[in-house]
Amino acid sequence: MKKISEVLKDFFKSIIVGNLISLVIVLIVGIISLLISKFNLNQSIQNVRSALLIIGSLGIMLGALLILKKRTEKELLFKEDWQKKYNVLSYKTVLILISFIILLYGGIIDWIVFHYIQ
Repeated sequence: MKKISEVLKDFFKSIIVGNLISLVIVLIVGIISLLISKFNLNQSIQNVRSALLIIGSLGIMLGALLILKKRTEKELLFKEDWQKKYNVLSYKTVLILISFIILLYGGIIDWIVFHYIQ
C-alpha cells in the first residue's frame, strides 16, 4: 500500500510539473506570436497549439530513446537529489509523463479550434 501511495504522489507531482511547463509554453509562445502576428488571435492560438504538439511529441520520443538506450549508461549524477523529489519514478518516466501532459494540452486546444473556432 505504501508503494502505491508513493507512485501516486510521484504521478501527481509529474502532472503538476507538466501543467506548469505547459502554462509557460503557452504564455511564451502566445506572447511572441501575438507580437509577431500583430495581435491576430487566431494565428496565435494556432502557433501555441503547434508548439505544444511539437514539444510534447519530441519529449515522448526523447523519453523512448532514453528507455531503449543500452543499459551501459553511467549512473545518474544527481540520483540522491532526484530521489528526494521522486521516490519511485525514474527521470525517463517523468519525462514521458510530462510530455504526455504537454501533448494533451495541445490536443485540447486543437479540439477546441476544430469544433468551435473554425
